[in-house]
Amino acid sequence: ERGGGGGAMAGQQFQYDDSGNTFFYFLTSFVGLIVIPATYYLWPRDQNAEQIRLKNIRKVYGRCMWYRLRLLKPQPNIIPTVKKIVLLAGWALFLFLAYKVSKTDREYQEYNPYEVLNLDPGATVAEIKKQYRLLSLKYHPDKGGDEVMFMRIAKAYAALTDEESRKNWEEFGNPDGPQATSFGIALPAWIVDQKNSILVLLVYGLAFMVILPVVVGSWWYRSIRYSGDQILIRTTQIYTYFVYKTRNMDMKRLIMVLAGASEFDPQYNKDATSRPTDNILIPQLIREIGSINLKKNEPPLTCPYSLKARVLLLSHLARMKIPETLEEDQQFMLKKCPALLQEMVNVICQLIIMARSREEREFRAPTLASLENCMKLSQMAVQGLQQFKSPLLQLPHIEEDNLRRVSNHKKYKIKTIQDLVSLKESDRHNLLHFLEDEKYEEVMAVLGSFPYVTMDIKSQVLDDEDSNNITVGSLVTVLVKLTRQTMAEVFEKEQSICAAEEQPAEDG
Repeated sequence: ERGGGGGAMAGQQFQYDDSGNTFFYFLTSFVGLIVIPATYYLWPRDQNAEQIRLKNIRKVYGRCMWYRLRLLKPQPNIIPTVKKIVLLAGWALFLFLAYKVSKTDREYQEYNPYEVLNLDPGATVAEIKKQYRLLSLKYHPDKGGDEVMFMRIAKAYAALTDEESRKNWEEFGNPDGPQATSFGIALPAWIVDQKNSILVLLVYGLAFMVILPVVVGSWWYRSIRYSGDQILIRTTQIYTYFVYKTRNMDMKRLIMVLAGASEFDPQYNKDATSRPTDNILIPQLIREIGSINLKKNEPPLTCPYSLKARVLLLSHLARMKIPETLEEDQQFMLKKCPALLQEMVNVICQLIIMARSREEREFRAPTLASLENCMKLSQMAVQGLQQFKSPLLQLPHIEEDNLRRVSNHKKYKIKTIQDLVSLKESDRHNLLHFLEDEKYEEVMAVLGSFPYVTMDIKSQVLDDEDSNNITVGSLVTVLVKLTRQTMAEVFEKEQSICAAEEQPAEDG
């Protein structure tokens, strides 16, 4: 029940939920907030759909390591089943609670005399009296009617016709005047029961004095060690020092600095591993690579973890076969490379900005060659190619032994991917005649997945009458529009053009 008005404030009552009705509202909302997003993110993908997806992309990604690992190590069947059981149990609980809430009687309803008399708000006094007479005849106890309903009708009639009752209803929401206000707290009453006080106190103490400080402390300890891009602060400091120390970093030096990241150090990253067998396998790879200088002492770039990361990256770029025990470490290192190279690009850009903002001559900015090499190394790591190797080696079935047939062809002399794309379909097929039809289709599928980017560059002076007229001291704005397509779309256009050209010839 509820009342209003100044005098009624003293009559307010706060009580815990003895019936459990309000607690069900809270519990239903809480379970729904967990179950609905969890179903969206955790409902397992249909395994048949996943197999169809893998089959459709086989030509493009069939030779990639992640694709082979996906086929060799499919997701265990027990995990999707457990996920479904847990989510369905959550939905069953949510629906049960929702049903329970729907059957719960409302403990408080706003009193409205118009609803009792089945009238629209604003009805005239004549309409109220007429409706009252009709309902009185129907529900009068002397004529076998409902006595409770008759009393409600009489009370509603008085609220709308009696001046004092009407004033009480308008001010306090009840014809009888202000009533006590009752507030229900959506927690069960056993929480404040004296018998359970020790148990409740222990739970509160465990939650707020043990679990919460541990969780917040762990989160804080982790957050202060990482930057906003989830890169270790120590790594950023290492990159800043060596980039400033070496203004012009060639590719060899860049790889050396990149491998010095603390992400590869087991002391700072528990995901990084160091095995006793590394002392045997890493020196063997160093001898095979043959271009690593071990005499210079420059920690942490010459520490064992950094040397291991550098060797694994160089072996990846050289497409060397490495022992199985190192393959997992190499994959871990390669996954970290894009983010680390992006961090190095950020460091170089910040140092360039700082150098331009300072007037001291001693503060020298890194060269643009260092920035360009960072971007090149990111590309090399993705492609698995050394710096001066032919980009055609990205394509499947194009190896060192048959590369000369393509690059040294007397008629075509293809050196880049763009050269190969620019050929007509018939010329491409003739050039790659040494490949079987299935292998040729795989080459074309991978080639079709390559991006085809066009740029539209426009320089202008904004807020000027003649925006295309650039004068001395003008603030020039360069607008660059990038349009990204795939090579497959280019091939389709090429085929349609060829078909259109051949059609008139056939008609003739």
